[in-house]
Amino acid sequence: MYTLKFRARATSNLQRLDVTIQARILNKLEGLCENCDTHPHKALRGPHRGKFRLRVASAYRAIYTFNRQTRTIVVHEIGHRSSVY
Repeated sequence: MYTLKFRARATSNLQRLDVTIQARILNKLEGLCENCDTHPHKALRGPHRGKFRLRVASAYRAIYTFNRQTRTIVVHEIGHRSSVY
C-alpha cells in the first residue's frame, strides 16, 4: 500500500470543489494507493513531463507522481480537465 501526500496546490484545488466530487476524487486516489503497482499509469507530456494523470468521472483529473522505493504518491494538482493541464 502506498502513502498519499498532497501538495498545497492540490489541497486548495480539492477544497474548492463540490463535496460529492471531493468524495469521488478521494475514493479514486485511495484505490490508486491500494493498486499502484498494477494500475496502468497514463504519462503526461510537455510541461507535466514525468507526471501522470488519474481520470475521475469524465471531467476531473488528478496530476500525480509516485515513487516505488518510498511507496508514496504525491498529488500535485486536482481540477477540471479544461484547466488542470
